Amino acid sequence: MAITTLGGKTIVPGNFYVSDGTTTVEIFSAKIDYNYDNAVGEIPIAVTPNQRDVLESASQEPYARIIDLKRIKEAISVQGVLGDESTESANTKRNNLLALGKTGGELTIVWNTGNYQTLWLPETNPKDGTGAFIKKMMFTETAGIYGENVTGDSQPERKIDVQLQVIRGMDIGNR
Repeated sequence: MAITTLGGKTIVPGNFYVSDGTTTVEIFSAKIDYNYDNAVGEIPIAVTPNQRDVLESASQEPYARIIDLKRIKEAISVQGVLGDESTESANTKRNNLLALGKTGGELTIVWNTGNYQTLWLPETNPKDGTGAFIKKMMFTETAGIYGENVTGDSQPERKIDVQLQVIRGMDIGNR
C-alpha cells in the first residue's frame, strides 16, 4: 500500500513526512538513519580449569548463552530542512512539528514513493504496523537564505535545519 498524498500534501521522493492525520509537516531530508536495537541478554558460561584445558587443546573458545528478550526498538533519525513555501513558512512548519510532538499519540511517517516507500502507520493490530512517536527534535535557525547577507532589520527565517528522532511504537494508553 503506497500513499500518494498525506494531509493534503503530495508525497515527493526524498522528503520525509510526519502527520497526525490533520497536520502534516514535510521535511526536505538530507539524511535518514534507520536504527534497530534488540536487547539481547548474554549469560557467560563459567569454565572450570579442567574445561579450559580441553577447550584450549581443541582450539575452541568458551561461549555464552543468549536470551532474546524481544525488547526491540526501531528509530528513525532525520536531518533535513524546513523551508519557506508559498503555502507555509518554515516557522509554521517548526511550530506544527512541535505541536505534533507535544500533543502525543501515534503519528504517521512516510518517506519515498511507490514500491520504495516506507510507512509507519498507527494501527490497532501490531502486525499491520505501528505508528511513531517523536522522541527528540532540534532546530537550527538561520536568518535569510543561505549565503545571503542580512542587512538592516533581521529578515524572517527562510530555512530552519531540523534534526528529528522518531521511535516506532504503539500508544498503550489508547488501547
